[in-house]
Amino acid sequence: MGNIAASWTIELHSDCPKCNAYVDLLEYPDFWDGRPLGVGEHDTDRSKDVDVVCPDCGHEFVVDLFY
Repeated sequence: MGNIAASWTIELHSDCPKCNAYVDLLEYPDFWDGRPLGVGEHDTDRSKDVDVVCPDCGHEFVVDLFY
């Protein structure tokens, strides 16, 4: 009998400051395009002031990632 598998679940949530939509940033494949971030990275220059766009209303805003 082999080992039982365990899977990681990674989520990255924010609320849009314009429309208040609950946004899972990782649902959008282009989130990682051009971003040299590591999963769970926080309190680094790369994880602060990250530009994102709300997929619901198109509002552009800045987030700081934390773990």
